[in-house]
Amino acid sequence: MRISGTNRIPQIIQSLRELGRYEIEVGVFGSDDSFYAMIAGVHEFGITIRKERGSIVIPERSFLRSTFDEKSDKWVKFMKKQLEHVLQGRMDAKTLCERLGAKMVGDIQVKLTELNDPSNASSTIAQKGSSNPLIDSGGLRMRITYKVVRR
Repeated sequence: MRISGTNRIPQIIQSLRELGRYEIEVGVFGSDDSFYAMIAGVHEFGITIRKERGSIVIPERSFLRSTFDEKSDKWVKFMKKQLEHVLQGRMDAKTLCERLGAKMVGDIQVKLTELNDPSNASSTIAQKGSSNPLIDSGGLRMRITYKVVRR
């Protein structure tokens, strides 16, 4: 029995090399809107603001790092599944990265929306009319994005 067909090994090697040339950056980028990048940093790590008459403590409410910790295994599985399309020549490496970036953004936005601990202070709830600690106008959630960067 003789099997004939197209040798796709060179294309597969090229696709894998191309995939290795991309990085996915996810978050709130200062170049896009430095105010929201600052707000993201404050919530991600927490901060104590000292004033003459005391201090205001904004506790850590990690939505970026915690999503990475919780979802990284699922993202690897997603990428492996998408990689099949790249190896079969039905998708290019950049498209795979774009799809993964969009999935990561969606998962981070869900985490940001659902996070409720530590809760807001009662004075904050009264001021903004909501108990969701990371959602006020929706501006922070809306600015979570990704970039596919070629190295």
